[in-house]
Amino acid sequence: MSLSVKIILVVSLVNLWCYFLEISAVPVVQNSLLVISYDAFRNEYLSRNITPFLNNFRAEGVSVPYMRNVFPTKTFPNHHSIATGLFPGTHGVTANSVFDLKSGKVLEYGHQLFHYNEAILPIWTLNQIRGRHSGCMMWPGSDFSYAGVNCTYVQAYNRSISWDDRVDRSISWLRNPEKPANLIMMYFEDPDSHGHIYGPDSLVIRDLIIKLDNLTKSIHEKLRFFNLTDHVNVIHLSDHGMLGVSSSYFIDLRQFVNNNTCDFHGTSPVLQVVPKPGKFDEVYQSLKSGAAANKHFKVYSNADLLPRWNFNNSQRSGPITALADPGYAFQDMYEAAEYYAKTYNISITPNYKFGVHGYDNKDLPDMYSMFMAKGPDFQERKVLQPFDSVDLYSLFVKILNLSDPPPTNGSLTVVGEALKSSNLSRGHQKDPKVSAAIVARS
Repeated sequence: MSLSVKIILVVSLVNLWCYFLEISAVPVVQNSLLVISYDAFRNEYLSRNITPFLNNFRAEGVSVPYMRNVFPTKTFPNHHSIATGLFPGTHGVTANSVFDLKSGKVLEYGHQLFHYNEAILPIWTLNQIRGRHSGCMMWPGSDFSYAGVNCTYVQAYNRSISWDDRVDRSISWLRNPEKPANLIMMYFEDPDSHGHIYGPDSLVIRDLIIKLDNLTKSIHEKLRFFNLTDHVNVIHLSDHGMLGVSSSYFIDLRQFVNNNTCDFHGTSPVLQVVPKPGKFDEVYQSLKSGAAANKHFKVYSNADLLPRWNFNNSQRSGPITALADPGYAFQDMYEAAEYYAKTYNISITPNYKFGVHGYDNKDLPDMYSMFMAKGPDFQERKVLQPFDSVDLYSLFVKILNLSDPPPTNGSLTVVGEALKSSNLSRGHQKDPKVSAAIVARS
């Protein structure tokens, strides 16, 4: 072996040794938490025998047969409920697109949609206020300040950033030598984005679920590589499921009302109906009669909304809500189907099924969410009873050991059993279960 080759080998070994010293030297905040959401990952997908890593993770850690999400089973309402521990009727994000009766404006994704109540503190904001560092990777609503406080690290939604880059950037936040994040909230838009186009039972979704399982494996391999496994608690969850609906089951509500008597907002299967001034009774009775004749959708005034939905919000729901039965959708899907056909070169037939979600969150497994967790603070091989997604805030607070959390609609009663007893006994002891009235907008 020549001298030059020996020198190169020695230098390489020194560099490699320094690299591994760097990995082990990076400070890690204890009780760190990584929450990863896969949009519209139906709980049933785990039963298709195509997710070996997720299923193994689920068996080894804490799991639940299903997690009860909030109504409507839409992306923004559910992610904000997970982040705040509040029902949509309280936090005000009642849909992905909302007509706000007070301002008279349609609110799409933006600051105003997520700031119905200025007293609300998402978990990443509470963590920052308590002197820690939060990182949010595309989590809905995280790219705005709350109580005048921003995350130390935040990436707004940008689907052009690859999945691997999102993971690498998030791990770099955990490993930052000066401001290590102890809370990361990470969001992936799939399988939702493809599920709407191709339907939950398509081959496209099958391949995508396999890809997500491989992504999950990659995330944990990287955590192990950087010696983070013993310091970071990881939760994998979803916001809602998805159901296939064909065009032959679309219902045009406009056939039941007179022209120019109301406007329809939102997307199937939940539409917000706003009558013109003086037209409420006419529109409401017309839609109720239409529902009785059609038999595949229901109509509610705000006073009629089911109490268990915790959805009533005089400013941002209704004043009339139309809800399609499972397997049905409304006229907004005609435009969506046309867009999907043109953009993705899909041949639409009467039996072609698009993906739809937003249905009632009770007794409909296709809408159920998944939840699984592993880490130093979680028990092993523990199966919990189903719990509500608003309970997660209390779990986050306990893991992060945050004092004086705000009141929420959730409870630690069931989900707290996921933790080791040493974790349950430390820190703030108050059960945060409260009435929504405590945090309602004044």
